[in-house]
Amino acid sequence: MSLETQLTPMMAQYRRIKGELPKDALLLFRLGDFYEMFFEDAQVAAQLLNLTLTKRQSVPMCGLPYHAAHGYISRLLKAGRKVAVCDQMEDARPGKLVKREVTQILSPGTHFDERMLTAERNNYLAALVRTGQTFGLACVDLTTGDFKTTEVTGEAPLLTELERLRPAEIIYPAEASDLRTLP
Repeated sequence: MSLETQLTPMMAQYRRIKGELPKDALLLFRLGDFYEMFFEDAQVAAQLLNLTLTKRQSVPMCGLPYHAAHGYISRLLKAGRKVAVCDQMEDARPGKLVKREVTQILSPGTHFDERMLTAERNNYLAALVRTGQTFGLACVDLTTGDFKTTEVTGEAPLLTELERLRPAEIIYPAEASDLRTLP
């Protein structure tokens, strides 16, 4: 019997919600007073957040208290990770699966939490595209509305510009995975 056929209704709900998210988002799944992470997300988060990784029925898991989630989410964003927050939309009742929905998807360049922002620097989300040796770069700070675009030729000028702007997050077309390997 496969793992998928052995899942409880709650774990099936988790897998369904996780499957609807961007592949690189860590899912914080609300279970009462905790946000739990399972499978690969638990392994990644346990290492990044120094949480204890446990297992239940051979499923890796780790959790964090609901009331302390902000600090943990901040640490994940600072580590460059996307975070999807899935909350309970109704009170738990015995024998009934609680309705849950993703209420936020946060990334290093798209959050608005003033407690995580630095007044001295912009929180840029950068978009990068390449045509031959020419790079197009657009940066936006969603918290201030600041928007900049430029075009440079060659990797060295691009890296200089990225160092100057220090974007919190860089996005690029999926087919341009070579941009991920830039120094």
